[in-house]
Amino acid sequence: MFNEKRFKDLFERRGNHLVSVFIPTYRANHSQEDRLRLKNALLEASRQLEEHGFQKQEARAYLEKAFELLENQRFFTELSDGLCLFVGEDFFSWEVLPVNFNPYVFVGNRFYLRPVLPVLTGQSRFFLLALSQNEVRFFEGHQHSITPVRIDDLVPGSMEEMFEMSDVKEHLQHHSGQGARRGKQGSREAVYHGQASGKDDHKDDIKKYFKEIDRGLMEMLYDETPPMVIAAVDYLVPLYREVNRYPHLLDENVSGNPEGEGPVALHERAWAIIGRYYREKQEEKKTSFREAMAQDKASAGLTEIIPAAINGRVEALYVNKDYHTYGLFDEEKNSITIHEKRRPNSQELLGMAAVMAYLQGGAVQILEREDMPVPASNINAVFRY
Repeated sequence: MFNEKRFKDLFERRGNHLVSVFIPTYRANHSQEDRLRLKNALLEASRQLEEHGFQKQEARAYLEKAFELLENQRFFTELSDGLCLFVGEDFFSWEVLPVNFNPYVFVGNRFYLRPVLPVLTGQSRFFLLALSQNEVRFFEGHQHSITPVRIDDLVPGSMEEMFEMSDVKEHLQHHSGQGARRGKQGSREAVYHGQASGKDDHKDDIKKYFKEIDRGLMEMLYDETPPMVIAAVDYLVPLYREVNRYPHLLDENVSGNPEGEGPVALHERAWAIIGRYYREKQEEKKTSFREAMAQDKASAGLTEIIPAAINGRVEALYVNKDYHTYGLFDEEKNSITIHEKRRPNSQELLGMAAVMAYLQGGAVQILEREDMPVPASNINAVFRY
């Protein structure tokens, strides 16, 4: 799992020729195309190493473990939306991530990490709780992907299972008449209060069940902040809200019984809600940015923002996803020099600013041009001071 610790481990590595490779990939059935993309990226990495003084065979040997992936058929059946590789002397690592990368290769004295920031900053990350009396499923999603999360060690698998494993079992049997009845699939289902002694008792049973689910989920989510949406029949949603302690649960829910509905279908319906949530947040941030600009607390100027980001002065940073600026940062002068064309010693200044701002507590977003607060500039910032 790619997390902040992994990010910092990569950031702290130093070397003369650290290679970072990013390519977009498919989740299934495009292994030939994915292999070709990776091969082309590795050939570009080899070319850049040659610019740094490697002979052709030396560059190939340096990237040997990466080239070996091209022969691993299984590897190409287990991809997601994006693949990144990190190669150094006596170091090789790769990550499969739910981020649709632009193809990019960089060789420098640090690994290039800007493209992975959306995984950490939660720009489209969300949680989906698929809830019914018969089953509970939990998913972590992004704009283009959704992944089931195992929670069977944290929550009851169903309402029946919870009561069968509790001291309430005898109480339920007392109120059930026959204790149980046959379900549609021939399985035994407990007959709860609502089927025997009134709606209020049945609601109480459901809330006890939901309270156990919330308790288990909070063991996992206690320090998380992404929005969460519930998929459930409408009458269950307010009952869950009564016991919910996750502060980022959205008001809108995916309506209907989620049992038997696959992750892809659930993702499509959930993203209709989550996407709208993130668009609204983006508009709020644009408004805040304009207000900060009016107070001279924000900028869209490259030469002002990059030194400020490197020095921890940036509170919020917005970077164009599709653009790169090459040059050098002079620590003594606290200024940058722009290279019109990329050179072997060039730093990618937008990436440097994004990573340094993030590591110093700034809120960093990697955006499409049209989503930038000031789209005419490839980097925008709100300053701390």
